[in-house]
Amino acid sequence: MNHNAVQIVSGSVTISDLPAFLQSLNDFSSKYNIKIQGFDTRKIIDTDHLLFSIYRARFAFENHVNQAKDISLETLRFSSGQRKIDKSFSMGLIQGENRSIFVLFGDSKELLENAENAFKLEFSLKESADLTIEEKKPFLMKQFGITDEELSAAGDNRLKDLIMERVALVDVTR
Repeated sequence: MNHNAVQIVSGSVTISDLPAFLQSLNDFSSKYNIKIQGFDTRKIIDTDHLLFSIYRARFAFENHVNQAKDISLETLRFSSGQRKIDKSFSMGLIQGENRSIFVLFGDSKELLENAENAFKLEFSLKESADLTIEEKKPFLMKQFGITDEELSAAGDNRLKDLIMERVALVDVTR
């Protein structure tokens, strides 16, 4: 599986049993021959953040410097700004109500379109309004270790730049 195609799906989902939900995601992935990674929307500044993380994960695999065994976890690692996989799980889903973003990886757009439709039905994914940067700000600052002083020095409108910098530097500071 080369995972050349990517589909980003967002929505709200309620998770009553997180381990069972994650197992269901794994089973669904196997059934549709795809990989899926779920994210807490509050910790993803925008689609560029995800796309850059996917780019960095692919680059890591192409150059045999990946830390994770699959593209979905490597993307999670980069999107979190963390070198260690176990620390990157803080970006993921939680038990209870989730505003989520799921990244589906597969071999073709057609495969992913079919999987996306089935995914939305199987996991009762509901449409939800996107959060504003201001609503996400406290979660993003905590996730990426950005202090009020750092943001003030960079400028309030530079939060995205600070996050993208952390994604870019994940493997530079080995």
